[in-house]
Amino acid sequence: MNKEEIRDEFWGIIVKDRDIDLYTCQKLLKGEEIEVAFMPDEDDLQEIIKHAKEIFTRIEENDMVFREYAAEEVLNHYREYIVEGPTITKAEIVNRMRIESFSVGSGKSFDLSYNDDGICGNHIIMVFVDEQGEPCGVDIAG
Repeated sequence: MNKEEIRDEFWGIIVKDRDIDLYTCQKLLKGEEIEVAFMPDEDDLQEIIKHAKEIFTRIEENDMVFREYAAEEVLNHYREYIVEGPTITKAEIVNRMRIESFSVGSGKSFDLSYNDDGICGNHIIMVFVDEQGEPCGVDIAG
């Protein structure tokens, strides 16, 4: 096995997969376990872990903003992915989306992955957040 563990007071056990140079852990958010991925460039892992903690503490309060942004984008640009039919509303999308993971790399931006609850054919709705903490893009993955 090509894995190693790092222990962190906030994150718990962070597992490094040396094959793909990715660090992950599980963390409770809004009562559900999500995956957190750290993607460092070179030797900046500790800075990314610190920055990810700052992001994590604000995700719950900003989650609604991110889901509303994603729902608007899905309705405006990704309607072809919606399998529920033409009557689905932005509010329904917002209420059904559930965060599954977030990833942080070098820099201050990050990505959130949301479960679509079948709205877009069980694809992942990716929300990209810029360095100022504002959502700046959406993609349907899967």
